[in-house]
Amino acid sequence: MLSVLIVAEDSEWHRYKELEECLINDYHVDYTGQISTDIAELSKIEFTYEIIFFLKPLEFSEVPAISRLAKSKILVFHVTNNYAPIRLSEDLLAVADFLELNASAMRGRLEYFRGVDVIKLLNPHHMEVDEECEAILNGNRNTKVLLGDITFRTGKNVIFGVRKDNMAFFSADIFSNDAMSESDNCRFIKNLLKELVGKAEVY
Repeated sequence: MLSVLIVAEDSEWHRYKELEECLINDYHVDYTGQISTDIAELSKIEFTYEIIFFLKPLEFSEVPAISRLAKSKILVFHVTNNYAPIRLSEDLLAVADFLELNASAMRGRLEYFRGVDVIKLLNPHHMEVDEECEAILNGNRNTKVLLGDITFRTGKNVIFGVRKDNMAFFSADIFSNDAMSESDNCRFIKNLLKELVGKAEVY
């Protein structure tokens, strides 16, 4: 059984119990408040976990450790600032407080959406990615991103999730209890991990 580490603020671990319940039958799940820069602690994480969820704002001091983990681990990020191992050409752009995406309208590969009808996003932001990635989650037909009074992106060109090799990045909360309830987020996340695990050389 593969092991998952959820990195989140200690005071917010309870917000991800639905995610833990979603994964617990297929993965061993642990929590931590931060990724240590200590070499011994980092080596322990490398030895113990194959999949790591980063569900808190990244600190600049964590970037070297994440770069090391990215060489051999599957990493899933909730991107809330610019400290992420992916280049953004613009700041994250707010879209809405809440969105429900139809799986049939997604540009991502079909394997991500088997058994999925609706994906719930809380506090979604558009990511303007400045490197080649695979789009996973995109806007519905009526989704818009505004820069002042100007429409910047619409529909499927609004991006909420991308994949680059063994890493996936989401600029919306799809992981918390509120996002997981009354949605197919669990099935989507499990499908995504299956695809990431299937293509990665984790050790």
